[in-house]
Amino acid sequence: MIPDQWYAVLDSRSLAGKPIGIERLGELLVVWRTDSGEAVVHRDRCVHKGARLSLGRVRDGCIECPYHGLRFDPSGACRLVPFLGSEHEVSPDWKVEAYPTREAFGLVWVWYGDAEPADELPWFDALGAGVGRTWQTHSVWPYHYTRLMDSNFDVYHFPFVHRSVNPGLGPVVVEHEVRDLGDRIDTRVTLDADGVDRRGGRARKTFVMNVRLPNLLYFEMSRRLWLLAIMTPVDEDRTWVFARYYANLPFGRLVASLVGRFEYRIVQNQDRRILDTLPKGPVQQGEYAYGEVDTGSILWFQKRDELRMPGQS
Repeated sequence: MIPDQWYAVLDSRSLAGKPIGIERLGELLVVWRTDSGEAVVHRDRCVHKGARLSLGRVRDGCIECPYHGLRFDPSGACRLVPFLGSEHEVSPDWKVEAYPTREAFGLVWVWYGDAEPADELPWFDALGAGVGRTWQTHSVWPYHYTRLMDSNFDVYHFPFVHRSVNPGLGPVVVEHEVRDLGDRIDTRVTLDADGVDRRGGRARKTFVMNVRLPNLLYFEMSRRLWLLAIMTPVDEDRTWVFARYYANLPFGRLVASLVGRFEYRIVQNQDRRILDTLPKGPVQQGEYAYGEVDTGSILWFQKRDELRMPGQS
């Protein structure tokens, strides 16, 4: 994983009154809301005997352990140990790890790393801050996130894997533009038919995919339809995939829902049929025989290798 980054870990709509236990970034986490509605993320283990705090409840602005009732405030400090009595001074060592947390764009974000959290969250200005006229879904996929990030740049599989939804789409990459913008990689790829069959029409199509470090994808499905996809590592073998579909159209939310349900359940399942056959774990250096059309993937892996912690994938 790339350290010292903000990672989206949960859809805000999933977080109501009860704590939620999740696995992200190689850790068990508990996400809960204070009485004022602030999202908080802690390590999902009570310091006392290791019970999962996510099985507890929120009381008086604290999360309460389901095992012995210890209460921890948003900073992670223990404020009450019932079996010692309310007047007993609690040791400062009785503290659960609290992660820097922000909530924006309809998502809960966690800072992963030891550096001071960055002020700016990774996002695409073109999407704005609102979540109207959208449809979204999320699930855990059984693949390492590097496999998915590589796939984000690969549109020349569309004529084959997605033949049923892209009939007649040409297989040849006739235009390929990659821009390195530091923490963002913008790509524009045009596919067309081969040789003398290159007549335009539905054989020719241009795709725009922008990737924001560490793990966000912006994909233009059309001039008024966009996809935001986030691939947050769960562990060495799994990734939390969040997808939000935007429709800048009349009845946009309905359109986004129809398009999103089809794309996520049909098109993405076509991808998963192939992903199921790939090696498990992270993409290893030299594993893929990259060519000129893979410049976007190559650049992302270079940036990841420069930034990631030694020994981590």
